[in-house]
Amino acid sequence: MSARCPVCGEVLHAHNKHELEGYYDPCEGCINPGFRKFRPIMEQVTESALEECECGRRHLDSVMAQVSMILIENGVLPKNARLRDAGVPLITPAFPLKSAPFLPADSLVLLTSAASVEAAELIINDVPEVKGVIRGDPSVTPGVIDSYRIPEVYDLLAGCDMRCDIIETPAGSMSIYRRQSRLHIEFSGRKNKKIEVAAREILSIRPETVLDATCGPGTLGIFALMAGADRVVFNDIWRDACEMTRLNLQINGFRKERFRIYSEDIRKLPEILDEKFELCIVDPFPGVEVKEFLDAAGKLAERILLIQ
Repeated sequence: MSARCPVCGEVLHAHNKHELEGYYDPCEGCINPGFRKFRPIMEQVTESALEECECGRRHLDSVMAQVSMILIENGVLPKNARLRDAGVPLITPAFPLKSAPFLPADSLVLLTSAASVEAAELIINDVPEVKGVIRGDPSVTPGVIDSYRIPEVYDLLAGCDMRCDIIETPAGSMSIYRRQSRLHIEFSGRKNKKIEVAAREILSIRPETVLDATCGPGTLGIFALMAGADRVVFNDIWRDACEMTRLNLQINGFRKERFRIYSEDIRKLPEILDEKFELCIVDPFPGVEVKEFLDAAGKLAERILLIQ
């Protein structure tokens, strides 16, 4: 299945990790520049280290070195900046890798705490691997932690910030898209702890109806559908999360009759939903007091799965 990106209009579709085998691997002509992370990048970079291979890819460090040079030349970073000072590179599509990737065009979203609109536009124009530049503090999680909190978002400075994570589950592979200026970042690992916890519960009790009460981009509820649930209700207080959930359900091929989506405070759901679910999944932000969440979930479901 596919859908249009709401930011840039690109066609988004489900990926399979096996289809992408070797996607980020070097060819015989690709070069690892061998930059040292703790030395100023301007002391190390050479023209040859920035060259694109004939296969159309470059080592991640070569891409970030060019980004660093643009930020230094525009006064955003000091002249003695190191490679890691440029920001956090977020590849797309993302899945567990054994080594640093060699990137094709439009395969990276850059999160940086120090960038200007002018520098971001130069990066988009001059660095083909970068599809979007967002400005924000990586220690701050985008989204809404609770109803009394102001939403946190990053600034999209240039390009498109839509990313895809490919997640392997016991029920198969899923593609989870999210706008990285609006939703939390999750780094792909060989094991997804949330999926592992959800799989133990869902595959043991095989619920027919599931409430994913704090769904984010829909990952756990989509897994429930993949694992055989007849119907899943998704909910998140952050409307942007609900829009990503809707997108991900479409891309992963689920029919509308198998799900509904709400954007409500979880504590208000017992007043809105007049049904009892076999399982309610509660996956709150770290550090959030969950007692009221669990009280609400207890009114809605026979069993509660708290993801911590």
